[in-house]
Amino acid sequence: MRIDTHHHHKKAGENLAFVFFMNLTFNVIVIIGGLATNSMAILADCIHDMADTLSIAIAWILERVAQKDSTEKYSYGYQRFSILGAIIISVFVIIMAIIILQEAIPRLFSPEKVDAGGMLAVAVIGIVFKSLSVYRLHHGETFNEKAIFFHQLGDVFEWVAILILSLVLMVWDGAPYLDAFVSIGIALWLIFNLGRNLYKSIEVILQKTPDNFDVEEFRTSITSIEGVDQIDDFHVWSLDGIDSVLTLKVAIENSDRQEEIKKEIYAIASKYHIVDITIEFD
Repeated sequence: MRIDTHHHHKKAGENLAFVFFMNLTFNVIVIIGGLATNSMAILADCIHDMADTLSIAIAWILERVAQKDSTEKYSYGYQRFSILGAIIISVFVIIMAIIILQEAIPRLFSPEKVDAGGMLAVAVIGIVFKSLSVYRLHHGETFNEKAIFFHQLGDVFEWVAILILSLVLMVWDGAPYLDAFVSIGIALWLIFNLGRNLYKSIEVILQKTPDNFDVEEFRTSITSIEGVDQIDDFHVWSLDGIDSVLTLKVAIENSDRQEEIKKEIYAIASKYHIVDITIEFD
């Protein structure tokens, strides 16, 4: 049995489109703000945000591909392109975080003076734009959305930290080194969360049993069906971290109850987000 379901990828595509255009608009604002204030710190963050926008565009494109129906070449459809996007984005952001660490650590020992006024103005705008993106993604189901969500949430923390730093720098000229401390904290936060998202995405690619699938509970539920002797063999794997596929071989006492047993198995499997079931009877 095959259930057509692309609704979460369609919604993910819409969410990522919103976040993409929000980031693109913010890039323009940051460039103007950086040039107007002559703040290298803001211009440096602009490079970071432009890289964000590119990664979001990749995620958006792959979510749109994931909505396509199955073909002869991709019999299970294109849902795993969403996982491919999550892996690309997670690796990309981790690399960016490592680069931030490489830039920030030396500044602990040789802090640079920053334009506090420019930081304050752009930080306020940054918090507004990034918070809207986070709000749009906070209920996202796909790994792609989760990867971008953590990145955008990290950006919110970054701009909040920059806002606080700008206020501190306005009254204390001796605190530029705090900028490096904040950058290191944000980079480590991104590496931890995106690393976890990358690990989960790779598990899906390697066809690990889905986290929401309780093997013992499933076996017990199936074997308790009237007329079922035992489960000889079954395999379950996830297509995209949400929808899963199940193949099952069941030994039954009486072939006359085959259709009724099938319906009961479908009902049990439905709570595990199984969208494709193949049942063989012995």
